[in-house]
Amino acid sequence: MNMVSNIPIFITARGHNTNEYNKNKEALKFSYIYISELNLFNQTYIISDNKDLLDFAIKLGFKKTIHYACKSERDIEYLEYLATYTYGKENNYYPDWIILLNINQIFKTTKLLVDCINNIDGKFDIITSYTTISDRSHFFVDNVLNNRSNELHKLSSVHKREKMGDAAIYAIRSEFAFECMKYDDPAEHFWQGKIKYFENTGVYTDIYTINDMYKFKYVTPVLDKMKELNKKCEHF
Repeated sequence: MNMVSNIPIFITARGHNTNEYNKNKEALKFSYIYISELNLFNQTYIISDNKDLLDFAIKLGFKKTIHYACKSERDIEYLEYLATYTYGKENNYYPDWIILLNINQIFKTTKLLVDCINNIDGKFDIITSYTTISDRSHFFVDNVLNNRSNELHKLSSVHKREKMGDAAIYAIRSEFAFECMKYDDPAEHFWQGKIKYFENTGVYTDIYTINDMYKFKYVTPVLDKMKELNKKCEHF
């Protein structure tokens, strides 16, 4: 992993309401397991508008956090861009690129990060992954699907091999992130940037509740690690 030693990795854990706080507190455990597998704690930053979530992240074993006291809904929505600026200001260093790992995609492979880094190209503003949707029913334990997943299941049944951006990971050119914040709608400008896609060969998930996390069969390999982590959390 020497190739990523100089690129900061951001994981955003919003905590502006009860659902987001509870969901992201649980999702941080999956992120901890992922970063443990990569051994990249020294360059991984947990970003949040909620200090309690940041305290929890440190207790889990993360080493670095960035707190941004959001003053508006816009601040909450565009926390990643603001954190890029905050990182540079606090470290007196603005990296060429940052890596953003989506906390809602809890089944990322180590290959995903490697592929993202290998695809970084100065001709682009954003490097991100896409997935190919097919019949998703086998992703779930006992075929239990929540409402949102039902919609995706129906969609994928119609479009058997549909490619779509999955937002699992982004490499973002820092200068472009700053540029986006100059606009009233940073997201609109973001998606007008030059984007390079690469295939995510892992599992596509998009988690919105704690229950979502445990409906997927793919969670099974990490359950033992999660049990150990939960024991650790009992002492927090």
